[in-house]
Amino acid sequence: MQVKFNVIAGAAVAAVAMLSTAAQAQDMVVKIGHVGPVSGAQAHYGKDNENGARMAIEELNAKGVTIGG
Repeated sequence: MQVKFNVIAGAAVAAVAMLSTAAQAQDMVVKIGHVGPVSGAQAHYGKDNENGARMAIEELNAKGVTIGG
């Protein structure tokens, strides 16, 4: 009888602990880096890559995409 009570009490405490953490979720900032040529004869390739990444980010932000959701 005591073991059954301990299991039920433990499950109740775990459930309350899990529910209390859900309300504390916060926005996540994702930092994106870019490595590419920025000078010399190949600089235009680096700028094209950078512009493509910016366009993709703007498109995702416009759609309201969420990470992990």
